[in-house]
Amino acid sequence: MTAPQDTRTSAPTRKLTKGQIAVLALAALPMIAVGAGGAIGTYANAASVLHRKETALGVVAAGEGATLVAALVTIGVTMLGQAAPPTARLALWLLPITASVMGYAIAPTTSEAVVFGLTPLAMTASAEGTAFLARRIVAYRTDEDVEAQRRNAATLRRIAFHQARAERHPWKWVRKFSELTAWRLMGQLGRSDTALGSALTDVQNTRIVDGANTALAAMLSSSTPHPAATHPATRRPHRPATPADTATSSAPLPAPPATPALPAAPAPADGATPPADTTTDGKVVCYEPGTPQFVVRDLWLNLGHRPTEGQLVTALGDAGLPNSRAQAGKIRRQVEAENPKLPGPRAA
Repeated sequence: MTAPQDTRTSAPTRKLTKGQIAVLALAALPMIAVGAGGAIGTYANAASVLHRKETALGVVAAGEGATLVAALVTIGVTMLGQAAPPTARLALWLLPITASVMGYAIAPTTSEAVVFGLTPLAMTASAEGTAFLARRIVAYRTDEDVEAQRRNAATLRRIAFHQARAERHPWKWVRKFSELTAWRLMGQLGRSDTALGSALTDVQNTRIVDGANTALAAMLSSSTPHPAATHPATRRPHRPATPADTATSSAPLPAPPATPALPAAPAPADGATPPADTTTDGKVVCYEPGTPQFVVRDLWLNLGHRPTEGQLVTALGDAGLPNSRAQAGKIRRQVEAENPKLPGPRAA
């Protein structure tokens, strides 16, 4: 007995062009330089006050050095397509703040205290900027923002918890608090999620196109019937009517031959399932071969379940059609609406 093969395909990746690589490298170099400048400044400030290079080096290692470690961890896991651990994200801010407090404490004057306190924050800006740039590169190549997915998953878990507590907790004030908290969290759901924003934009664009189509059809259609136009060459010259014409026009016209009635289509048996390419009213939806709708429905029937966006992108690309994720999702929603009997999503 052979194990069933997995027909799922991984999401396609896009490669960076040479120009994009050059621009990203030029953008990352100033960030690294800012972080290095902050570390050098912190070292010089501590050495001028403590008069011991080893102690000043320890101050830099405890502040900027530890921040650099947290930044490298964040960048590394981001490039691997994973969410950064919360401790590393927290360390990017707490460690430079600790170094700032240390510099403020050892400063001999108030003006120097301000300078000593602000210098270590350069490492935070450098680490956050580089990590953000790495996350955007991964999101561009894979069309998946892992950090946004992590935030949405955490928000959904909190919403589910507060909704359950709002319904079943024995204390009234706790139920009220959880209900308000769930509503507040719903407003944060999907923030900074580019995939969700693209899907909502496609839905809105479809509605706008449908509304414009309806408005133009109402404006350009005419309810008053007009007589069919006659070509000038087929018009007969006018001549006075003769008695023969009068007799012919008064005679009754012969009845047209009867058209044989077509046999009615047999009704489907009870319990029979209509084919997958028929609508609810029995009309067959036909797509021209080579169109995106034909490719999507053909893939759908071959898989036996609702295809993912990655599979649609691959199929449309193999057929030489536009294969962006937004276009694939739009065509899938159209085919699903026009063919309600197609199989549903694949069971997890």
